[in-house]
Amino acid sequence: MLERLTLPVALAISPAVFGCDRAPFGDTAENPTVTVRDSAGIEIVENHAPEHPAESFWTVDPEPEFVLGGSEDLSGLADDSAQLIWRVAGLARLPDGRVAVLSSGSRQLMLFEPSGELSRIIGGPGEGPGEFTHPLALQHLPPDTLVVWDYFLSSIDYFDPDGNLLKERSLDFARMSVHGAGAESLRLPLPHGSFLAGVPDLTADESPGDCSHLAAHGLSWALMGSPLRAEGVTVHGEELLRIDDAYAAHSFGCARPYGTHVAAGGDPPFVYISNDHVEIRQWSLDGTLVRIIRRTTEPPPVTDKAWEAELAHRTRNRAMDGWPPQTEDDEPIPRREKYPAIESILVDADGYLWVREWSASESGIPDQWGVFSPEGRWLGVLAFPPDPAAPDVGLCARATSNCRVGKDYFLVVRRDELGRERVEGYRVRRDG
Repeated sequence: MLERLTLPVALAISPAVFGCDRAPFGDTAENPTVTVRDSAGIEIVENHAPEHPAESFWTVDPEPEFVLGGSEDLSGLADDSAQLIWRVAGLARLPDGRVAVLSSGSRQLMLFEPSGELSRIIGGPGEGPGEFTHPLALQHLPPDTLVVWDYFLSSIDYFDPDGNLLKERSLDFARMSVHGAGAESLRLPLPHGSFLAGVPDLTADESPGDCSHLAAHGLSWALMGSPLRAEGVTVHGEELLRIDDAYAAHSFGCARPYGTHVAAGGDPPFVYISNDHVEIRQWSLDGTLVRIIRRTTEPPPVTDKAWEAELAHRTRNRAMDGWPPQTEDDEPIPRREKYPAIESILVDADGYLWVREWSASESGIPDQWGVFSPEGRWLGVLAFPPDPAAPDVGLCARATSNCRVGKDYFLVVRRDELGRERVEGYRVRRDG
């Protein structure tokens, strides 16, 4: 079953994956697949090609091994409304095969059997012990402890798999505020009770601070009468800090308001941060930059067919999210000039780094994953099974809360054409 430094070199998809002419696979003196060098004690790993071609690397089964959240009939209505899930905030798989699904919509932690049957509901709406106001994240601490991080870090609850509340933890916001962190700062739970926090880059007089060079222009949607309109806003970067259990802060530098993805995992654990879609930095938990991971290849071109498919996916997602359709009076979406090399990242149970990216399939979604070893070597590429009925432009994009990779499984949240969420479990075969 399935579970502050900028160096402008592109991390992207290898043309070898798409059948373009290049040197054969395999590391040789004339055509190395990777170049490793040291720069002031930081290892820089530049990957030129994956170590393994697609036909000899891992694979993901094309069909899900199980589906959670109502009926197993993907085209039908749910048989039991109690098993419907929505606004999934986290996933985990226990050693006994059960899957934990944290729903911020129902404010419950749901445990499903491998058969797909809902076996237990933990917590519920409320402010009492073991209850949730708006759960944000689920953390699995091996072997079988489940931790729910609630809204504004109001409580952090530890449960056993039988639903018993083991302990409830609260945070000292006065000690956090010394570092500029507040109740809304959670970016990612980390081992040993620490967490990655995003600290807004503002000084006491509300002017941009050290991260101001990362300011970006974005859109803020507002309903000002009719029709719906978008207004331009400037968003500044933030500093990423790990707040440990003694409330000491370890800096991981600045993060951009857009184009930054974070993930953590492995043994020992590392924090991975991508910035500006071009490279990934690997940090130890004390805030030491250990390694910079890059690729020297470019993403595939954005063809007219691929762009049309992407627009179709955007339209369907817009409808499912309850937004009105585009009209002739709306500004057209600017055509992509190129794909980002990094769409999202996650770390699996063995510490391998997975990078979601665009292939040359012209499917309109980023539909493959590049896999890297904990040492930053590009091992290979896996195509992820597409689902035409489930436009997943945002798949695995929310700090990986809606994806989880274990030793032999891949858990992912998808929505059907009616916007209903379901958890699918795919078998990962690591035979290559």
